[in-house]
Amino acid sequence: MNDTLKILVIVGTVREGRVGRKIADWYLQQAREAAPEAEFEILDPLELNLPLFNEPEPPLSGHYSPIQKTVAKRIASADAYVFVTGEYNHSIPGSLKNLLDYVAAEWGRKAAAFVGYSGTGAIRSIEHLIQICNAFGVATTKGHITINAVWEALDETGTPKDGYRFGNVKDQLTDLLWWARALKTARG
Repeated sequence: MNDTLKILVIVGTVREGRVGRKIADWYLQQAREAAPEAEFEILDPLELNLPLFNEPEPPLSGHYSPIQKTVAKRIASADAYVFVTGEYNHSIPGSLKNLLDYVAAEWGRKAAAFVGYSGTGAIRSIEHLIQICNAFGVATTKGHITINAVWEALDETGTPKDGYRFGNVKDQLTDLLWWARALKTARG
């Protein structure tokens, strides 16, 4: 068994002018510095170009279309996830829900952490993601990273400014990697 943990940093939005990718890129850089022993990779639904989920069978059937097999391979390759999400109408963006709906079993028995950005740090989106993760059997961490007043929170490089970002990436990853390692061992 490979001891290196692979973490997918999942971008939640696909719209033009989004800040989600900037925040995911910032997080990726922070994560690689904070936890060099882990492997981090961005999963961007925009790059997957997923149509609205309309497959003939539900993902729980395990009968996947070619596009579902592509998504399943990416999700299954990870030991844990960091969801980078905005907040749309007090919930997660439709593009993130669409990605989540494409596969089922591949999410389970892994761990997830959350980075939220909005006027109030996307705390309601994070709450909804925790419920969805529970349905998939994903263990969730408690140390969220939140970025408030996102329209003024990022500098020209996409880095969250002091006073707008709450939470600590290193602490979050310490917890996430502990869960990811424990669950990877249990999965065998």
